Amino acid sequence: MEQRQEKTRIEWLDIAKGMSIILVVIYHTLLYHDFHAIAPDLYARFSAIMTPIRMPLFFTVSGFLAASAMRAPWSDFLRRKIWLLVYLFAIWSTARWLFFRYVQQNALVPTEGSDPYQLLEMWWAPNTGIWFIWALAIFMVATKLLQSTPHAITIAIAAIVSILTFGDHLAIDLFTHRNVLQYFVFFLFGCWYGRSVVHLITARPFLTALGGFLLFSALYVLRWRLQAVDKGSWALASSIAGLAWLCGTAVLLSRWESVRNAFAYFGRNTLPVYVTHVMIVSLLVATIAAAIGESATLGYLTAPLVVVVAIGLSLAIRAVADRGGAGWLYAPPARRQRQVVAT
Repeated sequence: MEQRQEKTRIEWLDIAKGMSIILVVIYHTLLYHDFHAIAPDLYARFSAIMTPIRMPLFFTVSGFLAASAMRAPWSDFLRRKIWLLVYLFAIWSTARWLFFRYVQQNALVPTEGSDPYQLLEMWWAPNTGIWFIWALAIFMVATKLLQSTPHAITIAIAAIVSILTFGDHLAIDLFTHRNVLQYFVFFLFGCWYGRSVVHLITARPFLTALGGFLLFSALYVLRWRLQAVDKGSWALASSIAGLAWLCGTAVLLSRWESVRNAFAYFGRNTLPVYVTHVMIVSLLVATIAAAIGESATLGYLTAPLVVVVAIGLSLAIRAVADRGGAGWLYAPPARRQRQVVAT
């Protein structure tokens, strides 16, 4: 019975991870559509509504999955976890820099790829979509350093910092620095309290999903229609409600075999989508815009198409890389060799 519960837990976490990356790809797709004046208003509204959920969901699940690593000795922790993140950040930040320098200018960040100094500056002030890898490394090291502190008090302090940052009460210019302060509390919570919360959600998924959706909807009305809630408090509360909504939904979806099977591979392979999709999206949308002009109506068709193609092509590139001896793009060579031997 215990083995079956563990299996269900992992399956719905895969679905939750899949939801987060789909929301991220939708977000970037619509950003590039908007730049070319072909973003459908309905899609843009949906993406804006999901803003408090996208990255909190990703970092909460990541924190939960990182919990076991926190018990490892520092030497193993740094070698197996942090080195992987540092390696991936270096590889894919460089890949993006080269792409936007020599293949296509980044319409949203025209300076990306313009100056080699960016390859050095990225280590303390990243300004691209690969920031999440950089943030994960910071979160993991900080969480391990804070292991001996009172968890409830530490999370309360992180939540206050998150509220102040979400509410623009802290003057921080670079979005990646703001994101670290905003999202650290979710990683901490997932790491330290994730296991007990996961069991509660697994036991009562419908009530969790329904309650989360109703609270999320109520907060949306209070903030955006009535302006009755401080922005920072609203953002944190909306993130928590949104997490309950989507995690409860993920458990319910995991009970459908077809959905569970479809998300199994995708949920375990979100990395290639995160690191590759922006380059694909930027190229696809620029090509589409050149062909159709400024037509937001056609955007209702092109936006979903770009999302599907970007995800599929990102996974295909990973598969081709693995078969063609370029698996080092996704894992350090020594680690990749161990994975192959174990398989």
